[in-house]
Amino acid sequence: MMRSRLWALWLLLFCFSSAQAQSYIFGYTPNAALNGLSWGMNTSALGVHGIGGMDISGVLYSYRPVKDLADDFVVTLENDKIGGGFVFQDTEDWSQKHPVKIKKAIALPYTPIGVFGNGRLRTSGTGSIEDASVQYIYRFDPCFDPQSDPNCPGYQKPKPPPVPDIPDYDALEDEAVKLAQEKTDRDLSEEEQAEEDKEEDEEDSEMQFLLANTTNALTIANEASQSVLMQAINKATNLNNYYVAVIPDSYYQDSVALQGGTIVDNRRALRSLGQDNLMNQMIEEQYE
Repeated sequence: MMRSRLWALWLLLFCFSSAQAQSYIFGYTPNAALNGLSWGMNTSALGVHGIGGMDISGVLYSYRPVKDLADDFVVTLENDKIGGGFVFQDTEDWSQKHPVKIKKAIALPYTPIGVFGNGRLRTSGTGSIEDASVQYIYRFDPCFDPQSDPNCPGYQKPKPPPVPDIPDYDALEDEAVKLAQEKTDRDLSEEEQAEEDKEEDEEDSEMQFLLANTTNALTIANEASQSVLMQAINKATNLNNYYVAVIPDSYYQDSVALQGGTIVDNRRALRSLGQDNLMNQMIEEQYE
């Protein structure tokens, strides 16, 4: 009986742990040391999950030391801790050692990213490092902010925005409405309309007068231009010779002679006239 209860409790804890594990996203970050030997713990170095829902459980790092065998050279990987101290430090002493590429893994308890300060690969002594790579192993809780997803536990439906306080509108108190409802003097309106029509007629008359003056000016200018043109042609061709030219008064005497002396009637023409009379008779019968 006791063993059955223990199995049931273990099964319950396993299911609970599995359900909790399914809500996390597990992975590791990009190379935080890609752009230098020091970095901030933010999305620029850790990727899209480098925000509040990340818990770090380990570090994978590697580098290649560059030094002479006799030189003293020490390399330390570390992360500051918010509030003072360090979250972790891992030191490798290369003094009087052959430089070879190193790969190491550091295990950490799940630690919220909010505890981590800036990270770095710090060196001391004579030498340098190349091909540095630092990656953080993490789990990410997408529901660290319950309001980020309606499916998250603790999600609360946002309240609708408050209704703005709109003052009551009384059309009868609107000055524009009052002005539109005021009675108008019909006679005054007709007088104003007549005055406007008179002003429009005067403007039309002034416009016609201006157009007439313009037309007259153009006509005068055209006549003057034609006169100047005729004078220029006269000077070039000397038309006076044509004005004073005299055409001789002579004529051609025509003599008509009738051969045979007798004009014979055209009988065929008379026959055609008879046909014309017949046609007219047929047309009149149609109308009758």
